[in-house]
Amino acid sequence: MQTFVALLLFTLCYGLLFLSMFPVKRFKKFNEITHSAKKALYRQYDLTWPYFLSFLGGYLLASVMVYLIRDSI
Repeated sequence: MQTFVALLLFTLCYGLLFLSMFPVKRFKKFNEITHSAKKALYRQYDLTWPYFLSFLGGYLLASVMVYLIRDSI
């Protein structure tokens, strides 16, 4: 149980760390968003891949860290 909690905590921390490294597109003009009602904000930014890649990398790094901690004890 302790290993699972450590893996979950490390995955969350490393996943959020990697997610913070992805650049976010800045708004060019605020008027463009309010002017065009057809373009929704969720269609302009696809955040599926950054979330997936960051938490996948976080999980891989967390599993290595938990393995190294468990191996040294």
